[in-house]
Amino acid sequence: MIPTSKKKLIVEDPDKKAYIVYNEYLQVWVGLENGGRTAVFSDEYSEAKPLHYDQQFKALQRIAGGLIEREYI
Repeated sequence: MIPTSKKKLIVEDPDKKAYIVYNEYLQVWVGLENGGRTAVFSDEYSEAKPLHYDQQFKALQRIAGGLIEREYI
């Protein structure tokens, strides 16, 4: 079977400490929309999606366009 998706799967590394991302309004990052061109933030902490790698944070900085910070959990 030939894979139909070109997305790279990022496997969570148990040795890497997870973190969540906040924007300047203290909303948490919950995902991307518009084909990954728009970062979506929410006021609901329970909806936050944890990240693990610096590359993910750098990419999110480019997409979000505003001030974002990370907090390790």
